[in-house]
Amino acid sequence: MEAAAHYRRMRQTLSQWADFEDREWSMLERIFQVRTVEKGESLLRPGEAAKGILFVCSGLLRYYYRETDGREVNKAFLREDSFSSPLNACALASEIGCGVQALEPTVILIADSAAFNSLYEAHPIFDRLGRKLGEWWMARKELRTRSFQSQDARARYLDFIRLHGDLVQRLPQYHIASYLGITEVSLSRIRRGLARGPRNLQVTPAPASFLNI
Repeated sequence: MEAAAHYRRMRQTLSQWADFEDREWSMLERIFQVRTVEKGESLLRPGEAAKGILFVCSGLLRYYYRETDGREVNKAFLREDSFSSPLNACALASEIGCGVQALEPTVILIADSAAFNSLYEAHPIFDRLGRKLGEWWMARKELRTRSFQSQDARARYLDFIRLHGDLVQRLPQYHIASYLGITEVSLSRIRRGLARGPRNLQVTPAPASFLNI
Protein backbone atom coordinates (compact mmCIF):
# COMPACT_ATOMS: atom_id res chain seq x y z
CA MET A 1 0.00 0.00 0.00
CA GLU A 2 1.36 3.42 -0.88
CA ALA A 3 2.22 5.84 1.91
CA ALA A 4 -0.55 8.26 0.94
CA ALA A 5 -3.15 5.58 1.67
CA HIS A 6 -1.84 5.18 5.23
CA TYR A 7 -2.22 8.92 5.86
CA ARG A 8 -5.73 8.89 4.41
CA ARG A 9 -6.61 6.05 6.73
CA MET A 10 -5.34 7.98 9.75
CA ARG A 11 -7.26 11.09 8.72
CA GLN A 12 -10.46 9.10 8.34
CA THR A 13 -10.00 7.58 11.79
CA LEU A 14 -9.27 10.95 13.38
CA SER A 15 -12.38 12.49 11.81
CA GLN A 16 -14.44 11.06 14.67
CA TRP A 17 -12.63 13.48 17.01
CA ALA A 18 -11.59 16.40 14.83
CA ASP A 19 -12.56 17.70 11.40
CA PHE A 20 -9.31 18.94 9.88
CA GLU A 21 -8.99 21.57 7.20
CA ASP A 22 -6.30 20.73 4.66
CA ARG A 23 -3.85 23.26 6.12
CA GLU A 24 -4.05 21.87 9.64
CA TRP A 25 -3.98 18.30 8.37
CA SER A 26 -0.76 18.99 6.47
CA MET A 27 0.82 20.25 9.70
CA LEU A 28 -0.10 17.03 11.45
CA GLU A 29 0.73 14.74 8.56
CA ARG A 30 4.28 15.98 8.16
CA ILE A 31 5.36 14.96 11.68
CA PHE A 32 4.32 11.33 11.11
CA GLN A 33 6.53 8.82 9.35
CA VAL A 34 5.62 5.41 7.94
CA ARG A 35 7.38 2.50 9.61
CA THR A 36 7.13 -1.23 8.98
CA VAL A 37 7.53 -3.49 12.01
CA GLU A 38 8.28 -7.20 11.72
CA LYS A 39 6.41 -9.78 13.78
CA GLY A 40 8.13 -10.08 17.16
CA GLU A 41 9.98 -6.78 16.79
CA SER A 42 9.91 -4.39 19.74
CA LEU A 43 9.08 -0.74 19.29
CA LEU A 44 9.71 -0.10 22.96
CA ARG A 45 11.18 -2.34 25.63
CA PRO A 46 9.94 -2.33 29.23
CA GLY A 47 11.71 0.37 31.17
CA GLU A 48 12.58 2.52 28.14
CA ALA A 49 11.19 6.04 27.94
CA ALA A 50 8.32 6.47 25.47
CA LYS A 51 9.05 9.27 23.00
CA GLY A 52 6.45 8.80 20.29
CA ILE A 53 2.79 8.40 19.53
CA LEU A 54 1.62 6.05 16.83
CA PHE A 55 -1.27 5.02 14.63
CA VAL A 56 -1.65 1.39 13.54
CA CYS A 57 -2.37 1.22 9.80
CA SER A 58 -2.32 -2.57 9.68
CA GLY A 59 -1.27 -5.36 12.00
CA LEU A 60 -1.36 -5.81 15.76
CA LEU A 61 0.68 -4.52 18.71
CA ARG A 62 0.67 -5.39 22.37
CA TYR A 63 1.46 -3.11 25.31
CA TYR A 64 2.95 -5.10 28.18
CA TYR A 65 5.06 -4.78 31.28
CA ARG A 66 7.51 -7.13 32.93
CA GLU A 67 7.29 -8.34 36.50
CA THR A 68 10.37 -8.62 38.71
CA ASP A 69 10.40 -12.38 38.13
CA GLY A 70 10.60 -11.79 34.37
CA ARG A 71 6.98 -12.66 33.57
CA GLU A 72 5.35 -10.45 30.93
CA VAL A 73 1.83 -9.15 31.54
CA ASN A 74 -0.29 -7.78 28.69
CA LYS A 75 -1.98 -4.47 29.30
CA ALA A 76 -3.52 -3.56 25.93
CA PHE A 77 -3.69 -4.59 22.29
CA LEU A 78 -3.64 -2.07 19.45
CA ARG A 79 -4.96 -3.23 16.08
CA GLU A 80 -5.49 -1.38 12.82
CA ASP A 81 -7.11 2.06 13.13
CA SER A 82 -5.98 2.38 16.76
CA PHE A 83 -3.98 5.23 18.28
CA SER A 84 -1.67 5.46 21.21
CA SER A 85 -2.54 8.80 22.73
CA PRO A 86 -0.01 11.34 24.03
CA LEU A 87 -1.20 10.38 27.51
CA ASN A 88 -0.64 6.70 26.90
CA ALA A 89 2.63 7.10 25.06
CA CYS A 90 4.23 9.44 27.57
CA ALA A 91 2.67 9.30 31.01
CA LEU A 92 1.32 5.77 31.14
CA ALA A 93 4.23 4.01 29.49
CA SER A 94 6.81 5.80 31.61
CA GLU A 95 4.89 5.15 34.83
CA ILE A 96 4.78 1.39 34.46
CA GLY A 97 7.66 0.80 32.06
CA CYS A 98 5.47 -0.51 29.24
CA GLY A 99 6.95 -2.32 26.30
CA VAL A 100 5.41 -2.35 22.81
CA GLN A 101 5.82 -5.37 20.53
CA ALA A 102 4.38 -6.35 17.14
CA LEU A 103 2.39 -9.58 17.24
CA GLU A 104 1.89 -9.52 13.46
CA PRO A 105 3.69 -7.81 10.59
CA THR A 106 2.59 -4.24 11.25
CA VAL A 107 2.65 -0.86 9.52
CA ILE A 108 2.43 2.22 11.70
CA LEU A 109 2.58 5.97 11.40
CA ILE A 110 4.77 7.31 14.21
CA ALA A 111 5.52 10.83 15.41
CA ASP A 112 7.76 12.30 18.07
CA SER A 113 5.72 13.28 21.12
CA ALA A 114 7.48 16.64 21.42
CA ALA A 115 6.63 17.46 17.80
CA PHE A 116 3.00 16.54 18.44
CA ASN A 117 2.85 18.61 21.62
CA SER A 118 4.29 21.62 19.79
CA LEU A 119 1.20 21.66 17.58
CA TYR A 120 -1.03 22.50 20.54
CA GLU A 121 -0.06 26.17 20.23
CA ALA A 122 -0.43 26.21 16.45
CA HIS A 123 -4.19 25.70 16.28
CA PRO A 124 -6.99 24.82 18.76
CA ILE A 125 -7.86 21.69 16.77
CA PHE A 126 -4.64 20.00 17.89
CA ASP A 127 -5.38 20.71 21.53
CA ARG A 128 -8.84 19.23 21.00
CA LEU A 129 -7.35 16.17 19.32
CA GLY A 130 -4.87 15.57 22.13
CA ARG A 131 -7.64 15.92 24.70
CA LYS A 132 -9.96 13.56 22.83
CA LEU A 133 -7.26 10.93 22.43
CA GLY A 134 -6.43 11.19 26.12
CA GLU A 135 -10.10 10.84 27.07
CA TRP A 136 -10.42 7.81 24.80
CA TRP A 137 -7.49 6.08 26.47
CA MET A 138 -8.67 6.98 29.97
CA ALA A 139 -12.12 5.57 29.18
CA ARG A 140 -10.49 2.30 28.07
CA LYS A 141 -8.43 2.21 31.25
CA GLU A 142 -11.51 2.86 33.41
CA LEU A 143 -13.48 0.05 31.73
CA ARG A 144 -10.60 -2.35 32.27
CA THR A 145 -10.24 -1.36 35.92
CA ARG A 146 -13.95 -1.85 36.53
CA SER A 147 -13.92 -5.26 34.88
CA PHE A 148 -11.24 -6.49 37.31
CA GLN A 149 -13.13 -5.03 40.25
CA SER A 150 -16.61 -6.30 39.41
CA GLN A 151 -16.34 -9.30 37.06
CA ASP A 152 -15.08 -12.83 37.37
CA ALA A 153 -12.74 -14.31 34.78
CA ARG A 154 -15.54 -15.84 32.72
CA ALA A 155 -17.34 -12.50 32.45
CA ARG A 156 -14.10 -10.76 31.50
CA TYR A 157 -13.53 -13.27 28.72
CA LEU A 158 -17.08 -12.86 27.42
CA ASP A 159 -16.56 -9.09 27.40
CA PHE A 160 -13.29 -9.59 25.52
CA ILE A 161 -15.14 -11.63 22.88
CA ARG A 162 -17.89 -9.00 22.65
CA LEU A 163 -15.49 -6.08 22.28
CA HIS A 164 -12.57 -7.73 20.49
CA GLY A 165 -14.02 -10.88 18.96
CA ASP A 166 -11.76 -10.79 15.91
CA LEU A 167 -8.68 -10.85 18.15
CA VAL A 168 -9.60 -14.26 19.57
CA GLN A 169 -8.39 -15.86 16.33
CA ARG A 170 -5.39 -13.55 15.98
CA LEU A 171 -3.92 -13.90 19.47
CA PRO A 172 -2.27 -16.93 21.06
CA GLN A 173 -4.26 -18.13 24.04
CA TYR A 174 -1.48 -17.28 26.50
CA HIS A 175 -1.59 -13.62 25.42
CA ILE A 176 -5.35 -13.46 26.03
CA ALA A 177 -4.97 -15.17 29.42
CA SER A 178 -2.33 -12.67 30.45
CA TYR A 179 -4.57 -9.76 29.44
CA LEU A 180 -7.51 -11.22 31.41
CA GLY A 181 -5.41 -11.75 34.54
CA ILE A 182 -5.77 -15.54 34.65
CA THR A 183 -3.68 -18.59 33.86
CA GLU A 184 -3.76 -20.23 30.46
CA VAL A 185 -5.18 -23.36 32.12
CA SER A 186 -8.10 -21.35 33.49
CA LEU A 187 -8.77 -19.81 30.10
CA SER A 188 -8.86 -23.26 28.52
CA ARG A 189 -11.36 -24.34 31.17
CA ILE A 190 -13.55 -21.31 30.47
CA ARG A 191 -13.50 -21.96 26.73
CA ARG A 192 -14.41 -25.62 27.22
CA GLY A 193 -17.26 -24.64 29.51
CA LEU A 194 -18.62 -22.14 27.02
CA ALA A 195 -18.43 -24.75 24.27
CA ARG A 196 -20.52 -27.15 26.37
CA GLY A 197 -23.03 -24.50 27.38
CA PRO A 198 -23.76 -22.43 30.52
CA ARG A 199 -22.59 -23.96 33.79
CA ASN A 200 -20.70 -22.98 36.89
CA LEU A 201 -16.99 -22.77 36.22
CA GLN A 202 -14.21 -22.87 38.77
CA VAL A 203 -11.34 -20.63 37.71
CA THR A 204 -7.88 -21.00 39.18
CA PRO A 205 -6.72 -17.55 40.27
CA ALA A 206 -3.55 -16.31 38.64
CA PRO A 207 -0.68 -15.02 40.78
CA ALA A 208 -1.53 -11.67 42.29
CA SER A 209 0.82 -9.85 39.94
CA PHE A 210 -1.40 -10.86 37.00
CA LEU A 211 -4.12 -8.65 38.44
CA ASN A 212 -2.15 -5.41 38.25
CA ILE A 213 -3.53 -3.02 35.66
